[in-house]
Amino acid sequence: MIDFKRQRDDLIEYIENNYLDYLIEYNIEKPFITDEFIDFDKFKKKFVCYIEFDSSSFPTVNQFNDDCSNIENLITNIYLVFREDTANNLNDKMLNATTAFIKMIKKEQMNKIINSNVNRVDFFKYIEGNNNIVSSKLILEINKEI
Repeated sequence: MIDFKRQRDDLIEYIENNYLDYLIEYNIEKPFITDEFIDFDKFKKKFVCYIEFDSSSFPTVNQFNDDCSNIENLITNIYLVFREDTANNLNDKMLNATTAFIKMIKKEQMNKIINSNVNRVDFFKYIEGNNNIVSSKLILEINKEI
């Protein structure tokens, strides 16, 4: 049975429990994690991780399919947003935190997940015309047995 709220909660818990282990290498503190709408005025913390469910599909034929279960393909956007530092430092933190997130996805298996992968990364400088806010957007694909 599909439970989108549980999936969201599991993803947040996964990031909370694992991400800091990879950020430590770059001397970056744990982010504030939220699934609320991206609002740069509401969350003014130095490092915010926004989680946004994008889409979910249920392929009938794929490499993971067998007779006993179905597969969900969940696409989630992860935004890593930094502020309150110089433009150069913010850019370095954004790049390093993005690297750390990808390392985490490759090394730490999420609970009940068949496969997870970061399919794309976009980098944004000067958000809302402000050179003191930067962000990366990671498109995370999760294949889960349901």
